[in-house]
Amino acid sequence: MKLKSFIYLFIASAIALFSACSPDEYDLGAKDVTPDDLVEGIAYTVTHDPVNPNIVYLESQMGNKYTPLWSHPQGRSQKQKVTLKIAFPGTYEVKFGVETRGGVVYGNPVTFKIDNFYAEFVSDELWKLLSGGVGNAKTWYLDLDAYGLSRYFVGPLFFYGTDDSWETVTNGVKLPDGSDSWNWNADWPGNSWIMDAADFGSMTFDLRDGANVVVEHKTIPGRGTEKGTYMLDVNEHTLRMTDATPLHDINRDGVVIDWGDIKILSLTENTMQLAVLRDAVLSGEGACLLVYNFISQDYYDNWTPGEQAEPEPSLPADWRDYVEPKTNRVITYKLSDDTPFDWCNLDGSVKGINTVPARGGIEEVTLVINSGTGEYTITDIDGAEHSGKYTLSNEGIYTFSEAFPEMALSADGRARFKSNADRTLRIMSYETSDYSGGLTELWLGSKELDDQGNLYQYMGYHFVVQTADAVKSFKATLSFFDENWTFFEAAPLFISGNGDYTFEIKGASDKPYGMFLDIHKILKDNPNMDVVITDIKVDGTSITFDDGKIDRGEGDDGTTARRYIFNPWGATAGDAPNYVFNASIVVTVTVTMDNGTPFIAE
Repeated sequence: MKLKSFIYLFIASAIALFSACSPDEYDLGAKDVTPDDLVEGIAYTVTHDPVNPNIVYLESQMGNKYTPLWSHPQGRSQKQKVTLKIAFPGTYEVKFGVETRGGVVYGNPVTFKIDNFYAEFVSDELWKLLSGGVGNAKTWYLDLDAYGLSRYFVGPLFFYGTDDSWETVTNGVKLPDGSDSWNWNADWPGNSWIMDAADFGSMTFDLRDGANVVVEHKTIPGRGTEKGTYMLDVNEHTLRMTDATPLHDINRDGVVIDWGDIKILSLTENTMQLAVLRDAVLSGEGACLLVYNFISQDYYDNWTPGEQAEPEPSLPADWRDYVEPKTNRVITYKLSDDTPFDWCNLDGSVKGINTVPARGGIEEVTLVINSGTGEYTITDIDGAEHSGKYTLSNEGIYTFSEAFPEMALSADGRARFKSNADRTLRIMSYETSDYSGGLTELWLGSKELDDQGNLYQYMGYHFVVQTADAVKSFKATLSFFDENWTFFEAAPLFISGNGDYTFEIKGASDKPYGMFLDIHKILKDNPNMDVVITDIKVDGTSITFDDGKIDRGEGDDGTTARRYIFNPWGATAGDAPNYVFNASIVVTVTVTMDNGTPFIAE
């Protein structure tokens, strides 16, 4: 048994799920207010300033017994009195509601009119930083391009607590204990699952005959190009977009209720962070702020890599024992038929760009390395062999006696196989078998340079070791955790084919919170596999469960099959009391390598 205590980043999301409920979730008794009671002039007032009619006051008349809920042109507020400063003429809508013992009640919306333009209200520096100022326009890009490159931030999307704002992010204010204030600034190279690299489009704000915004959503066909308006509250540092949504990824398009209700966490001449609220119910992950990171077009167009020391691929101390094993001098590799190539960061990590289709037949490209004689042979896509001698440095750099044949790997020709000008390739990373310990995969990289000759990424070639008649096996683990996030793990098993497998967790816990079974890397080659839970014994006694309720999904990467036997955020959350144990939990499963249908249903 392994006993571990982990603090996961998603704890913050779990806390937010319970501490940041929306007003709609209160239900403490009968409502003592009806929509007919919330009438302008009685329940609240909307008045223009007598000196400057572009200033509008919204004031609740319901007293302190009720929390007001305003939805207005500049966002949302729960203040008793709200002051709006509106620069542009037009007709605007206000919706007023209150929070009662029985829930939230809203009245019918009302409108008010602004007749004239008032330039002073768009003279604040924030308006200029966002849009370029009156008469101008400014274009912004999400800080991740189609090649997986982020130019300023470490990634395109960060995660923050629901109480975070301009005050905590830009001004560095620390909130009181108990506030939902935390952050995870996810680096994209290490967390590329967050979103695929892509050309996401652009977002342009202007101040030309109004405050207008045009957003081109290249990765969300259902949105396409949106044209709308926006309002900026320079005091609250909020942004309200109407008829358009900020640039974002398609993965989270359906987890936000109001994309137009935006917090500005930071804004400079070159960078901007916009936050929207992830809904707990829609996402199933708990409420938090999704913080999208943007860079200006000017910064994008003029960016060059910095002068600081660039990272390099780092290999374990014993890497040569795997790449040049003493017991197997000749290793034959072929390009992976699943992911034959990808782009790699300077540290050797794979970017995970899966939008460039491979050319047919490249899986036959073969590389044979003989570490006993220092010889190599590479067979190109046409079947021609190219042989020579090689050396391998302590930094993991192969130097070949002849340049490798250059060939297109992608259908569009963007990805090309070649050695560097000095006939070298560098080891980016490698993988070994959990079962045998031997080398299974090798990533080699050739340099890609920008217009100034600076190295900014590698073209990665994904080679898979060819082992005659080898049966693949996949490591399987069963993990249990309690309410204190203390983990218990069963000894791992190796899945090598159809059959029954039994896992045993030893220990004791009176506060079970979750348990899941992972079969690592199996979905890569076996997307139609399945694993069925057939028996669960708690302290030696079989318990009743419904396999149909147990979630099927991906583990921590897209190739791991996970069955979440009892999931604190899923349909089996209520089963947790059944898993209080004093000695052991034993789980038996049946694995089928090809069930005829995908493990994860679309």
